[in-house]
Amino acid sequence: MASKSEDLLWKLAESDEVQIETRHDAKSPLHRTTVWVVPTEYGVYVRSYKGRKGRWYQEALANPLVTIRVGRRKVSARVEPEHNPLVIRAANSAYRKKYGERWPDETQDMLKRAILPTTLRLTAV
Repeated sequence: MASKSEDLLWKLAESDEVQIETRHDAKSPLHRTTVWVVPTEYGVYVRSYKGRKGRWYQEALANPLVTIRVGRRKVSARVEPEHNPLVIRAANSAYRKKYGERWPDETQDMLKRAILPTTLRLTAV
């Protein structure tokens, strides 16, 4: 049975955009940015539009405890880099399905080979 936090994460993943809050370490200032989020059969995923150079992405790798927020609803989560090609393809499909019609150019950017390694799985904590 899923926890309330896990249920909320999946609910927030239905939103078009979420805010991800990151910090380099416990003493660093909080950084918040808007990202696209996709639910898949394997879990909930985010990617860095700016690739490996994205600030939030670098902070999330350094300190994998993040907060996902939509309005006043928020959930603490842990990020984990995804390396399984099957799962990354499922995330690609989810990005196409969720965003492709409304934002075709931006969606294509999210599917570029250089962006795929930034796929991170979110797990509620």
